[in-house]
Amino acid sequence: MRQAGRHMPGFAKHIANNDLSKIVRSPQLASEIAIEAVERLDVDAAIMFSDIVTPLQEAGLQYVYTVGAGPQLKTPISLNRFIDAVSNMRAENLWFIRDQIMEIKRSTDVPVIGFAGAPFTLVSYIIEGKYAREFPKTKSFMMTENWNMLIKAVIDLIIKDVDVQIDAGASVIQLFDTWMGILSERQFSEYYSSKLFELVSHIKNRVPVIYFCTDCSHLINKVVRSIKPTVMSVDWKISLKSIHDTEKIGLQGNLDPVYSLIGGQTMIKEADIVLEDARGINNYVFNLGHGVLPGTDWRELKKLTEHVHRWKF
Repeated sequence: MRQAGRHMPGFAKHIANNDLSKIVRSPQLASEIAIEAVERLDVDAAIMFSDIVTPLQEAGLQYVYTVGAGPQLKTPISLNRFIDAVSNMRAENLWFIRDQIMEIKRSTDVPVIGFAGAPFTLVSYIIEGKYAREFPKTKSFMMTENWNMLIKAVIDLIIKDVDVQIDAGASVIQLFDTWMGILSERQFSEYYSSKLFELVSHIKNRVPVIYFCTDCSHLINKVVRSIKPTVMSVDWKISLKSIHDTEKIGLQGNLDPVYSLIGGQTMIKEADIVLEDARGINNYVFNLGHGVLPGTDWRELKKLTEHVHRWKF
């Protein structure tokens, strides 16, 4: 469950004395949070504790974290400076990611899921600096000659990041494309599809890839056909049965996270609807349709995990 670690009692203790960037850069603190989520929730895999803008920070962009608003760019840098920083980055720059994953593997028996922001979403965080409702700067930049230069540099950065994770022992990589859904079918095909395929293909040569996007129901089947992730992870706004070619890939999802916030029998009833929708789908992974929402009680997440484990297809 994405961001489950941020709802553990241990995270509340750590964040009271540290900012998020400091926790991410401490293998001991970050691994404790990831391991606590596994132990309390009894989930089937651990997910490393980090943030999607972490590699951007290592390339020289400074982000600040505001409660309820996500990361916001503090100091922009030039395109050439960013490209140079990515070119000069070495695996050792991400030592804290490597050490966190290695510590999780030493401490648990479950597989470790690594993750990264997908190219379009990271480019948007560079150009817009933060979440922007219509992403006007990003859409405008797509049509300039610098688009290919920037997205290539971002893909190079992601590859360096995920290679460190895989070398450290991550069994699978999940790519989070939080803002990709703002693209039309034409924009996806013209400006992004081939670039995303390049990244997914690189990772698939090493480990399975889970690809997740939000508000992208209009693009799901195009992504499945053209990008070919190992597993397509979907948000709660689409029926799993409406996704085509599922005999070729796995599916993950897609309980509306508001129901894990509500909890109780309402949560269980809605989980049953999702599980029934998944009946007959090969290689299915139950999950929320986005990250765990603020205010969610981890004990309700535990009940959800127990219920799913009891389910019989």
